[in-house]
Amino acid sequence: MDTLKDVVSDIRIFLYGGMTTLPLTIAGTMLLMGLFTANYAMMFFLLGYLLLSPLPTLILNLILPPRTPFPDVPNRCRVDYHHHHKDDTAAPASSPLGTTTWMSMVSFFLGYMINNASQLFSRESPDESLLVTSDGAVINKKILNRKSQALMSLISIVVFAVIVVYFRYSTGCDSFLGIILTLAVSGTAGFFWYYILSTIGQDRLSDLFGIANRLLPPSAIQDQPIACLPIPA
Repeated sequence: MDTLKDVVSDIRIFLYGGMTTLPLTIAGTMLLMGLFTANYAMMFFLLGYLLLSPLPTLILNLILPPRTPFPDVPNRCRVDYHHHHKDDTAAPASSPLGTTTWMSMVSFFLGYMINNASQLFSRESPDESLLVTSDGAVINKKILNRKSQALMSLISIVVFAVIVVYFRYSTGCDSFLGIILTLAVSGTAGFFWYYILSTIGQDRLSDLFGIANRLLPPSAIQDQPIACLPIPA
């Protein structure tokens, strides 16, 4: 029978394993949910996530030590690393690299999600004087719900980012300067990937929260004059 100490140790190993394979976990989750729910936003995010997010690592490793785009990454610092023993979390890597693909992919994800949440929060609402319905309280309540959900998501993403950065730095796989530069470069890449996708279909191909799909464009609910014109046969 396992003791409480063994249970706590197993939970620690489980959480550590989830963090070490976080980029692949994100990719696998997006792939399965995107395919089974026909969520195009997840599929387009996954396209940029897999193709664009590793590129900043190649560029930054030319600037940071050991100044090679393909450094010899220790096994425990790889994206596809799988631990097998309980002592795998005992010691950090002996030689920190400039930056790794793991940090680049996670930074891309964080930049994308932060832009997603901020865009939903700052999304323009239709003018109440142009609405078909006269019940402005219902519209204001829906706007408040959208903003509160986006704000809570933004706060959660920031807290998650702090935890991820602390975890990665404690492993010794990335240098402190490498983490900061990777967050800036890869996070900006994710930020602009969302911006590119949001220009098509009124955020329906970019919103991972699923809120934009439930919003009608202002033109659909405006009380404008309608004229019926004859159409020649």
